[in-house]
Amino acid sequence: MDDAVRRVAYCPHCGNRAPQKLIRRQRYLERTWSGPDGAEIDPTHWSTFIVVCETCGQILLYDNLADETDDAHFDTCELVYPRSARLHISVPRRIAEVYEEASRIREIAPNAFAVQIRRALEALCEDRGVRKGALQTRLRTLTESREIPPVLAEASEVLRLLGNVGAHRSDESVHPLLATAIDDFFRAIVEYVYVAPSKLEDFKSRMAGYIEKKEEDV
Repeated sequence: MDDAVRRVAYCPHCGNRAPQKLIRRQRYLERTWSGPDGAEIDPTHWSTFIVVCETCGQILLYDNLADETDDAHFDTCELVYPRSARLHISVPRRIAEVYEEASRIREIAPNAFAVQIRRALEALCEDRGVRKGALQTRLRTLTESREIPPVLAEASEVLRLLGNVGAHRSDESVHPLLATAIDDFFRAIVEYVYVAPSKLEDFKSRMAGYIEKKEEDV
């Protein structure tokens, strides 16, 4: 009798809510290390859940850094592979919502996915203060103001054109492999515009706190 743990959850591979079967749980223990004050920090316990989607047969990985989740609730942990449809917290909610909606249909409807990514680009332009004109013109404005570097500007133009194909061309369609490339390019743009600056500010803040702590200890 098959007594494996199963949960119904969203699978980014096939775009379905489907039964997912737990095939292994691997526990880890991170080494002990010292904080800024020299005190030892307790090692971190975590688990990785290796799961298979029973609709498409693809593997998914869930991580739990607290190591407190039991096997029956692996689906409440963080999905680390394939990458989640959720964007970094620094990305404006409107853009993140359009992208998450797009991600649900990437595998099953590449044309519609391309159209949604085009909408996400429009939302990005609006957020950066460029609200009028055709999308091509708005993207050019962001490039000229150095909001987007030239190499990503070229990528954004490709995304715009593929979005047009998905929306208007009855004799052409967006291949699933192109949908994957569209996803990669869009995430690269978002990483440059929102995520990298946010992470840099967070790092600078942490370093300032570390330096301040060291100076107090002198």
